[in-house]
Amino acid sequence: MPRYFFHLRLGSQIIAHDGVGHECLDDAAARDLARLGIGLFVLGPFLYSLFEQYCFEVVTEGGVIVSPSGEG
Repeated sequence: MPRYFFHLRLGSQIIAHDGVGHECLDDAAARDLARLGIGLFVLGPFLYSLFEQYCFEVVTEGGVIVSPSGEG
């Protein structure tokens, strides 16, 4: 199963670099996991206003960017 890495971004800066990663079935499953992670940050309206500019950048083991979770 492929491994994906989930780097937390604020604009163009990586705020937290994922050095461990997580195994996912495919790109779509990795994007879903990133969306779930961002969802945990925004449980309430107050937190949403703090974290709306953050996203997880999903990257494959080969370094290919699959998608920031903020994208549709």
